[in-house]
Order: sequence, then C-alpha cells, then structure tokens
Amino acid sequence: MRILLITGRLAGNIVRNAVESIPSKYKEKHIIEIMILPIDVIALASSKTIAYYLKKKGVKKGDYDLIIIPGQVKGSAIEITNAIGIPAVKGPKQAIDIPIMFAIDLNKLSPDEPADKIIDQYRKEYLFNILKNVEENIKKKPHINIGRILVPVNPPPIRVIAEISNTLTMSRDILLDKIKTYLDNGANIISLGFEPFNPNPDKVYETIKYIKKESINIPIAIDTLSPSEIISGINAGADLILSITVDNVAKIKNYIKDIAVVAIPIIDNTLPRDHDLRLQVLFRIVDTLHNYTEKIIADPILDPPGRGTLFKSMQNYMKFKQIHPNTPLLMGIGNVTELIDADSVGINVLLTLLAQELGVSLLLVTEESTKTQGSVRETAIASQMNTISWVKHVPPKDLGIDLLILKDKKKTETPFDITRDTKVVDLRKASYTDEKTEIDPMGFFKIRINYSEQAVEAFYVGRKGRILIKSRSSKSIERYILENKLISTLSHAFYLGGELAKAEEALRINKNYVQGKPLFSLKKPIR
Repeated sequence: MRILLITGRLAGNIVRNAVESIPSKYKEKHIIEIMILPIDVIALASSKTIAYYLKKKGVKKGDYDLIIIPGQVKGSAIEITNAIGIPAVKGPKQAIDIPIMFAIDLNKLSPDEPADKIIDQYRKEYLFNILKNVEENIKKKPHINIGRILVPVNPPPIRVIAEISNTLTMSRDILLDKIKTYLDNGANIISLGFEPFNPNPDKVYETIKYIKKESINIPIAIDTLSPSEIISGINAGADLILSITVDNVAKIKNYIKDIAVVAIPIIDNTLPRDHDLRLQVLFRIVDTLHNYTEKIIADPILDPPGRGTLFKSMQNYMKFKQIHPNTPLLMGIGNVTELIDADSVGINVLLTLLAQELGVSLLLVTEESTKTQGSVRETAIASQMNTISWVKHVPPKDLGIDLLILKDKKKTETPFDITRDTKVVDLRKASYTDEKTEIDPMGFFKIRINYSEQAVEAFYVGRKGRILIKSRSSKSIERYILENKLISTLSHAFYLGGELAKAEEALRINKNYVQGKPLFSLKKPIR
C-alpha cells in the first residue's frame, strides 16, 4: 500500500524519526512518503486547508492508496477524500505513536476520530492474549492448585500474595475493604497475619469463616507459626499455610493432606544465620512434608539489605531449585522493599525479574510502611511485564505495559508557532514569594487529602461562613467555588487551581500533599 503521511513544518523531523523507527516487518508492506505542508503547526490546520494544499501540489487519485493526517486536525478527513479522490483517515495525535499505528489493520482507521483509541485497544488486546495464552498453558505443565489459582512449578506467571498483618486487630469492614483493594490491584492470593506471640485460634477460625462467607473468590493464606492457629485456619477453609517448620510440623502433619503449605528454614524458633545450614534445614522440612502432602512450596527466606547477605540468600533459591526442581518457590520481597528508603516501584520490578531468573513462582508482598503503599499493584504489573518479556524473548522494554511513573521514556514535543513578532517574556530568573500574594477579602482555603475517604478536601473560612468541600476531582471543587463566589481575586483563583490540581495528583499516586509545598523534590548527593 502506498501511503502519504501529512505533517507541518515544525513537526517534520519528529515525523521522519517516527517513520524511521517503524519495525521493518511492518514498513516493508508499504511505501510510506511524508509530505510537509507550508503550515507551521499542523494541529491548527483543518481538513479543508489540507485538501486545498494537496490539490495545489497536484496530488490526485491514483497517486496514493491512503492519506493519513494527524489526529488533532480539525474536521473530517472525508473532506480530503471528496476533494482528492483518495481515502483519507486520521492517525494518532502524537507522532511517537506512528510506529504502533502500522502494527494494526489500517482499514480500521477513521476519517473522523484520531487513531489513539484504536491503538490503545490494539495494545490491550495484544497483551491480553499473551497473558491469556500463558494462563491456559499452566494446565499443560507441572503446577499446584491453591484454591482456584494454578501456580506453576516454574514461572511464568509469578503469583502475587498480598499480606495483611495484624488481621485480628482490624474491624471486619476494614479487613474486607483491604482485601477488595488488593484484589483490584492484581493480588492472586490474600495472606492473613496474626499476633506472633499471642495465639488466638478461635478468632482465626471466625475471621477466615467470615471472609469465606462473604463469597470473596480468592484463596486465603494464613501466616502463623502457631500449630493451634494453623489447625483452626485449615478447619475454617484456608487454602495455604505459609509457615511450616521443623518445630511445628509434628503437631499439624495430620491436617495438611489436601492443602498447600510453605516450608521455611526455621529451627528452634530461629532462622540460621549460616546460609548453608539454612538450606539444610529447608531440605529437612521439605523431605518431612513429602510424607504428608504433595502441595509443598519452599521459601529459603530473602535476607534484608545492609547485612551483606542479600545475594547469598538469593543464591539459596537457586541452590534449592537445583536439588528440588519440581517444588515451587516463594519469596517475601517485603524484606527488601520495606527496608530501603527508595521508591518501591523500581525495587519491586527488579525483584520480580530476579525472582523469575531464580524460578520463584510466588511473591509475598507487604504494604506496611507509607513508602511501600501500592506495592501489590506494582508487583502485579511487574509480574505481567515479566511474563510478556519472557514470551517475547526481549528485555522488559517497549512492551506496551510499564511502571514508568516519575519518569517517561520519551519527550512529547508540542511545537509553537513562534514568529519574529512574537513577544517573549522570560521569567525563569524571577522570584515570587508568599509575602507578595494578594489577600482575598472573600476568605481563605485550607486544602488537604483525606486518605480514609480518598478525597481532596478544601476548607473555606470567610465572609460566607465555614464550608468543607470534598471530592476526588479538583475540577468539581473549583466549579463549586466559582459558582458560589467564594473567591474574588484572580491571584487567589490561580493559586487555588494549582494547589487543588497538586492535591488531586497526590491522591491519585498515593503521595503526601502539603499545601504550598511541591509534590516532588530533586534529591542530590552529599558533597
């Protein structure tokens, strides 16, 4: 197919670079030409204007099979088709999406709507089908069942276990909300933790029964060393027991025939510091468990950073897998994420990729500290990235799914039509302080995030009394303020708009918000 891409002067090089980066398997199917019209910003043009210039340049029926104009051009591309006699459609709004556009069926492009929706849908369907095929193939290879979840002996996929600590101290409503949130964020299994030195088997039984009664269709694990709590959990319908040791196995061995269990290398209530000894203890408990159940998972235990033993503990996963290749592995990555003052996103991705290399099938994820909030979602996405990367035999890059939150892969360029007569006001060196802010006689606002209600709150105090406005949308708060005339100066309006937008973004990404302070600060090394 002979295709003509239309662009303007300012975006010409951007479009050329985008066409150059089209994968050869798509590019070789077409002859692609670029026409730069004598228009600086093509987004400001209309389809009528483009048709005019094409006719002026002598483009006629038969010259091309398809004309693709930028997605943000005003008007329908049908006007070009009618004027020139060549089918015309809209491409993506941003030139960086041109390469992916050629991966889809170009017949699906519309003369009226930008290609972005079709491109997004293509990405989603493509990735969904990869993940679906991997899921369907689990049945064909060695695996174990944990409730309704199939866990492969060797990943991918890697299953995510979301841990909830101190379960018995929570109200049931809060516990259910937490479970549902983790489910929405991609958890495959929920782990309930209890007080380590205060066994309460009756409450453990009641809690699990309650969760099962609520018809939450997800496997439930219990994390306890107490034999009485383990037995109560099994009787209540728990699907996975996380902590079977040399010390407690004798007391629970008659209850675990049909349930999945995790062996850990604790002996005499202690985790050996020597990693070789730790591995020998794990071999011992796994060998013992083979007498009572077939659903055995091993956790050699990931060490926290800072001790100089993190890598050694990772080596134990590899060594165990060499001896027991048919036993699934579990890794608790909270031991690392909780103990590093760095954003959890990158740490969770890297640990998930390392887990795949080590043959780990389950990751136990915690969100105990403020800085690790969102780790379940991050790890679930990282697991999907890992699966797609593994299937395609490529690094986890340019997959169509990512965890780039603070940074972006590419710069999105927005060209301006700046001419010689444009007045340029450069305020980069200007400094404005709060002391110069104009006081609004109508009153003032205090803004905060209510995390328990997941809302931005604006508290007004002024001539019209005291009003608390709450919403998840900064726009709706701004609209209420304007409609009720709670501000009277432009400077106050600008200030509120900026602060409310910051608060909404902080709520969305689960970050602290302090009125008047930036959301992010650039860290610098100590000199």
